[in-house]
Amino acid sequence: MSALQQSAGALPAADQDGDEEWEDLQDDDVADFLHLDASYTTPADAVKAFADGAGVEWIGSVDGALMRHRVVRGGDGTGVIEQAVFVTGLLERMLVCAWYQAGPDGQAQASENILAALDVLHSAIRPVVEADVRAFRPDYTAAVLEAFRETPEPHCAGTPVFGWRTFHTVEPETTWDDIVDTATWNSSVVFDSWHQEDTIPELEPGRLASLLTRRSVPLVLCSKCGNPITDRHPRWTGVWASPGDEGGPLCDRSLVAARKAPRYPSPRLSRLTDGEFGDPHLPTGADVIGA
Repeated sequence: MSALQQSAGALPAADQDGDEEWEDLQDDDVADFLHLDASYTTPADAVKAFADGAGVEWIGSVDGALMRHRVVRGGDGTGVIEQAVFVTGLLERMLVCAWYQAGPDGQAQASENILAALDVLHSAIRPVVEADVRAFRPDYTAAVLEAFRETPEPHCAGTPVFGWRTFHTVEPETTWDDIVDTATWNSSVVFDSWHQEDTIPELEPGRLASLLTRRSVPLVLCSKCGNPITDRHPRWTGVWASPGDEGGPLCDRSLVAARKAPRYPSPRLSRLTDGEFGDPHLPTGADVIGA
């Protein structure tokens, strides 16, 4: 079984039949990656194509966060293959809000602080994911990832994306399996689902928020719903809003409470009242999450 097959789709357990699991989890994204060898027999061929001006890149996911494999230029001018996994889920929403909250004058420092926090988070996640792989590869040691940011700006202008990455040196004998670090691939599931709180306490929302604020990341949370919020989004300047919520600038908790409020079939009470509009988010410190 290849390294990619061992890692696709979910964190492996010691008693799983990897081949059957692979058949169940294979999808178009994985197939696209496996078929890189249809264009380039070896990573060395891909590096040569990159040196000749071609772009060699795969972006996809396997039941988790977006990942990327691409050929980039190394420090010595030769091609190396980057393997990256991107921030998503609650953490991504926190970072987007904090980025806006920092403002143009504070975003350079916020970026440094975010990267430092992501390095700390990776140091907590890596041993757990590595141990899962060692269940069937006792000699395995996971790559140490570095936090990074870049600006393809998928949200809107000025919003960078963050993630973790490692680089694989390419030699003439390097195979496609050699440039897949299994724990890095598997960690995409952890970063996306945030369901590993029992084994990785740092992923619990309150501790995640505390990790960021201790490193001076300007994270603001709603005291009612606990969602990350910002009042500096270009479309909602001066209004506390949260990304990804149906309510937008309205607190989810207040909307749920309004829907559950008893209603009486009285003409006098059938008009829309102030409560129908919901309440705005109310900012407070990160320590209110889970209260």
